[in-house]
Amino acid sequence: MVLLYLKLKFDRVSLYMVVQGFTGFVLREVSYLQETAFQKFAQTLAAYFQGEKSPEEFTREMFDHIYANLEDDNPLDDVSERSYRGYFYGENDITALAKKIAKELDTVLFPSFVETEYDETIEDICKVFKDECPGINSDNYGKKLGERLKEIIIQAATPKRKKRKSPSAVIKADEEMKEISVLSSASPLKEKYGVLLVAEEGSVCPCDGCSKPLFMNVNGHLGLNFDVAVIDPEKPENDTNNLVAMCPECCARYSIGRAPESVQRLQEIKNHLIDLTDSRELVATQKIDEGVRRVLEKIPSISKPRDVDLNYDPVALRQKIEAKNLLLYVRTQAQVNIYFNAVHEIFQQLSKEGKLRFKPFCNQVKITYHNLKDKGYDQQRIFDEMVDWLQTSTNEERGSCEVIISYFIQKCEVFDVITE
Repeated sequence: MVLLYLKLKFDRVSLYMVVQGFTGFVLREVSYLQETAFQKFAQTLAAYFQGEKSPEEFTREMFDHIYANLEDDNPLDDVSERSYRGYFYGENDITALAKKIAKELDTVLFPSFVETEYDETIEDICKVFKDECPGINSDNYGKKLGERLKEIIIQAATPKRKKRKSPSAVIKADEEMKEISVLSSASPLKEKYGVLLVAEEGSVCPCDGCSKPLFMNVNGHLGLNFDVAVIDPEKPENDTNNLVAMCPECCARYSIGRAPESVQRLQEIKNHLIDLTDSRELVATQKIDEGVRRVLEKIPSISKPRDVDLNYDPVALRQKIEAKNLLLYVRTQAQVNIYFNAVHEIFQQLSKEGKLRFKPFCNQVKITYHNLKDKGYDQQRIFDEMVDWLQTSTNEERGSCEVIISYFIQKCEVFDVITE
């Protein structure tokens, strides 16, 4: 089951968590579960309240509204932005911070953090958190959410009693770890950064002309088939921006003789991987409503309207897609002409039936667009990233996801009107 998930989920967050979870099954199962609880809570709230804040800003602000110590020596100030970002994505364990603040938690300010004037949003939050926050309702949702966060922090700060393993269990665990063998050489860089680097690369070797898997099935267990190379030996080797995970063969070739052009090319590949990871993280916080899948499932069965004019020039598209993006315009024009009215009717019908929360989804689309726009991406890149986000979140056909994003371009949730 773990191996199957690794094949399906190649984004940085999912792969890192699964690998940690897999090794944690042998080494630290409880810690992994605690980390997931905070990550789930933070990312679920972010879907409603993050707005244009970065993940690290949102996470820090959330802690500010639960920690009651107003003294100058605030442990929250000692946490780096990178660590707050790691808490949000589940890459860092909150245990160390939790131990520092657990005795001085207060939920009185937390309702102001999740305050909203939209009744629909409050109703939606109560539905989403009904299992984690028993008794939650529109009157107490802020207090209940604060109590849940306090509970998560206290659980993370509480020492866990380790069960003593029997000698046979210890031997079995050792044998399992040997079977989950490293198919390449061990190194401090690999042990410290390997999982993150492999996740960043989608678990395949990023070198030109190579796409060997960096994970392999070894007797039914997960085997690691990679080494870590330092891109430029003149730069710090403990900086992940200067490290790349490769298959052992590519790593050996690169390490033997680093020609200037080889270093430059590998740095270009690394920069591209960082850019892709950043864009995935931007959209990862926006959780897709289950009802959207129902819309996507219906799109392939939509019949072409009898009176459709494929040469019709939708005003919204013409005003929003730049002239240089002709291929994007042609594609979205056809999709809007054929599908827009039918998709709009499906959205409206499912909303009336209570199977889809349309307004929150519109907000998610808009927030995702602005996050990508703020990164400086061009329109084609934004369109592709949004389609990737929708497809990854729903596991539906890419063509159907393109139709949905084109629908929102025409509906004015994606792309701004071009000013002359």
